[in-house]
Amino acid sequence: MKDNTGNREAAQGAAASPATNMRMSITALAKSGAVAGIIKLASAGLSFLMFVAVAMVTDEREFGLYSATYAGASLVSFFASVGQQSTVLRFWPQYAGLGDLASAHGLMARAILVALAGLIGTSLIIIVVGFLPFIGRGTPEWLPLCVAAAVLSFSLGWSEFTSGAFRAKNALISGLLPRDIIWRAATIAAVVVLHFMHVKMDAVTATYLTALLLILSVVPQTIILARDTMRADRGGLTEGQKQEFKTVTLGLWGVTSLPPALGQVSTLLVAMILGPEAAGAIFVADRTTRFVTLALNGLNQALAPQISAAFYSGDRAHVQRITSLAALGGSAIALCVLATFWIFGSFILSIFNPAYATPTMRATLVIFGIGATFGTACGPIEVLLQLTGLQHALFKVLVIVNVVGLCVTAVATYYLGPIGAALSIAGTVIAWTAFGVSIARRRIGINPSILGLSLDRIGLVPHVLMRGRT
Repeated sequence: MKDNTGNREAAQGAAASPATNMRMSITALAKSGAVAGIIKLASAGLSFLMFVAVAMVTDEREFGLYSATYAGASLVSFFASVGQQSTVLRFWPQYAGLGDLASAHGLMARAILVALAGLIGTSLIIIVVGFLPFIGRGTPEWLPLCVAAAVLSFSLGWSEFTSGAFRAKNALISGLLPRDIIWRAATIAAVVVLHFMHVKMDAVTATYLTALLLILSVVPQTIILARDTMRADRGGLTEGQKQEFKTVTLGLWGVTSLPPALGQVSTLLVAMILGPEAAGAIFVADRTTRFVTLALNGLNQALAPQISAAFYSGDRAHVQRITSLAALGGSAIALCVLATFWIFGSFILSIFNPAYATPTMRATLVIFGIGATFGTACGPIEVLLQLTGLQHALFKVLVIVNVVGLCVTAVATYYLGPIGAALSIAGTVIAWTAFGVSIARRRIGINPSILGLSLDRIGLVPHVLMRGRT
């Protein structure tokens, strides 16, 4: 770890008490992870039902267009927030753990401005793209879809940032509920009402409905965040802190954008190569696969601020323990979900549309699940590298692996169809997570995978951690 760790050790030693107070015990962390896991489980279930509901009020073509629009808006939203949802998770626990709340609030104000600027700018770019006739030549709804995608992209990006800001302050439940539960439940309720009124929706209307309900869901979060930041005694960041903010933001921007973007790009590739009907099926398989990573994603919500606070207070052994335990718990659930896909895959896909219940799409779902299960066994590697100053190393791996992976995905999709896309995407996930674990072991002496837990139990990890400090 090279990013100012050595320069801060003396200050961190003097401020050990605040950092220690912020750190949760394994039991408390497990409880928080369980709460987050329950919320994420409910969120995944509601997300599943939300897309089922939209499929009920749209025909096969319109659902394919909606899927592609949603995927495109999600793709842009990952980049639009300029990585600020992870920046606040990195710096707020660090500053607050050292008792420097003035800098923490100053950091939050800066992050809000950067996130808003990025979201507004990218939304305008999407609208401009809608006026380019040569891109959407085969889609009469191109301009309306782009405008709707701009609204959805802004709402997705802003809700992700507000969730990260609340989680950074250890307000886990209030950070997760609006986006993960309230929004999805409200969308399902609205679409079900329309279904019983025998109203059929096109892709543009469905996208607007999804976006506007999300905006309404995060209004309370937005008001509280703005109020607390404006009322706080904010201190100006030092030149060193500003430079660190810029450097870390650039790295986090890349590493928080590429992994989720890959999933959206796959849907868009299939849409371009195989048509909107196949895109809808791939979209359903990709979204359903998220049940595999559900437990680890839930644990990550509680882990992120804990990793930052413990690492920068010098307690790497605690980071090792909580990350490898998360890998173990997440993998157990992932294997159960993967088995469910193997047995009931066709039935699950048929809930969306009977046309999706084919042997090809069942195999696609299982392949997606295998890649996600391997990634889960590697533990919270993405969060660990983001929050310990290794975001640039992770970014390089992601760029190289994903660029190669996307090229392979395009070729494999063209020649092998959905199974080709699934094989290449799963292979990409396996590659970058394996490389990520290797980086963490070499650079900071922490192995967040299941194997890290085994080493910790037989007493090898503490030796490695001590060696990493010298």
